[in-house]
Amino acid sequence: MPIRSLLLAVLCSLLAGSVLFAQDPPDNKNAELLKAIQTLDTAFEKQDKDAIRKLTDPNHISIAPTYQFFNQEDQLKALPELKISVFKSGPKRIIRITPETALVAYEANLEGTYAGKKLPGRVQIVESWVRRRGKWMETSYQETPLP
Repeated sequence: MPIRSLLLAVLCSLLAGSVLFAQDPPDNKNAELLKAIQTLDTAFEKQDKDAIRKLTDPNHISIAPTYQFFNQEDQLKALPELKISVFKSGPKRIIRITPETALVAYEANLEGTYAGKKLPGRVQIVESWVRRRGKWMETSYQETPLP
């Protein structure tokens, strides 16, 4: 019985790993999601509250070294405090959890401030996205400083 349990555990681990770290080939499957990401990035750059409201969940969580928001409205109220002069993102790695959910991971170079505090220059970003009623919506955003 112990060998059978061990084999089952290994099989489950392999299956979980293939689901969690599977990446869609670069094709049109992710084009709609990538467009939504770009639109949201532009909305933050232009401080377009209406676009941000449409592209983020009301319970959106945003965590970065200089700020933390646990809902969309608090983040929108503080938006004028965010001053970004440079946001250069690297290639995005999209991990589809289900056809309607995805994690997006990438590195970015930043210049700017939030509430007078300097933003870290280089960060790892992980976003979670959900497709609802045919539209992609960001549900969480996290930045981690890189050396």
